[in-house]
Amino acid sequence: MQAFELSPQAIDEVREFFPLIRQHLQGYMQERDFIMSNSQIFIFLTYIPTALAISADKQVDQQEMRILDKIAKSIDANALDLNLVELLSFAPEPMNVMLNEEFNLRIGAELLHIARDMDRYEKDFIEAVRLLLRFDKNPDADTSMTKTFSNFMDQIVKNSLAINKDQELEKIIAYKKKLGII
Repeated sequence: MQAFELSPQAIDEVREFFPLIRQHLQGYMQERDFIMSNSQIFIFLTYIPTALAISADKQVDQQEMRILDKIAKSIDANALDLNLVELLSFAPEPMNVMLNEEFNLRIGAELLHIARDMDRYEKDFIEAVRLLLRFDKNPDADTSMTKTFSNFMDQIVKNSLAINKDQELEKIIAYKKKLGII
């Protein structure tokens, strides 16, 4: 994905972003005892479109489990771009956030939980990703968050073992519209 700039406008956006995100995700984070740092929330939200796509057919098949497993093994909250970490540091952090190592271990299970229970979380996670996409200053670029999220979702449908792919594709398109990526 693209680089992030430390402009005064970007800093103000970050300061506003995290309180809004925490407000939307408060119920989920309390229920799951998943207190994330700013960097962890940023990473977490970048994978929510994948969970949305997996949830589209209301079941998690074997191929989707492999995708989640692969994602979970590739996530490292310690490996964020330093420019992004610096930008995210301008927003206050909550107390008692989990260590990056715990986050790295739990994120796959959390994405699976969300995919299985998306009906409960859909509205809040869609709004959170929409807020995240405000940072996407060039959504038409191949490396943009918008294009990346759309591609993630398309790959899920392409690799799905769903019986009714047309119905799943319709749900994915509906999610993309709600996210504002098409």
